[in-house]
Amino acid sequence: MSIPANSVSAQALGHDHVFHKTFDAARRARARRVKVRPHRAITPLRVTPYLAAQAIILPLLFCGALLWTKPLLLDFWRNCILWWSAGLDLPFSLASRADEAGEFSLAMGLAGDAAPLPGQTTLVITALVTLAVFALSLRMKDAKLPLKYPIRIVCVLQFVALGYFRLSPSSFPYSISRHSEELMTIGYGVMVATPVMLAMGYYILNQSLLTKLLHTALILGFFTILIPHQVLAQAFIMQHLSVLFMPVLYLCFGAVFDALVFVALYSWAVSNAPMKATT
Repeated sequence: MSIPANSVSAQALGHDHVFHKTFDAARRARARRVKVRPHRAITPLRVTPYLAAQAIILPLLFCGALLWTKPLLLDFWRNCILWWSAGLDLPFSLASRADEAGEFSLAMGLAGDAAPLPGQTTLVITALVTLAVFALSLRMKDAKLPLKYPIRIVCVLQFVALGYFRLSPSSFPYSISRHSEELMTIGYGVMVATPVMLAMGYYILNQSLLTKLLHTALILGFFTILIPHQVLAQAFIMQHLSVLFMPVLYLCFGAVFDALVFVALYSWAVSNAPMKATT
């Protein structure tokens, strides 16, 4: 028994009418009862003169304080390194003569001031491990994919260092003490830049001034504790394994590492901002 085509068309039109009527009713109810606020990441930011003044004055205050206390901060870092180095078998000491800035920088004992160069065994083992890690990165997929390229960058840098120390190890111009001083200089630079970067993405938020001051102080305090221990960790690796790893430590775990730490701390501070922070 066949069904007339006109009947099928009428049923289809009826179903469409019912569907559209139901959909329109749901849309009207949603518009009337549900208030959807755009995510604050795409919400237009209204910067009032008060917030603009904070973005100017707060960096000046914090940067001025850091510049004024720079000698005290560097002395604290050096004393912290000297205190820990006694138990870590690191021959750190203070130089007998002041540098151009009038500060007594870090030095190492007569036996340790010369860079500990890698031996043949260290070169071979490091080359094999680096090659294995690089090969492992080729198999990274899905959730592990973001780790592939940072691991490859580290491996390539280590391969370059291996080639350098294999061909001309005696011409390596850096010592552990100089590396340590430069790490502290980089860390101090990141600390000075921190209030400026916060001014562009945090101080302009509509949030309590005391909260902003507290978060900035906590971020700077974190770097104050982190940097001397960062120096100690890298010096320990190089003193006991050789300066073969200095290029990777300096390039990947120096300024880049400090910048990533800042991004993480900035994200923590902004994630605690209230919903009205952009209005």
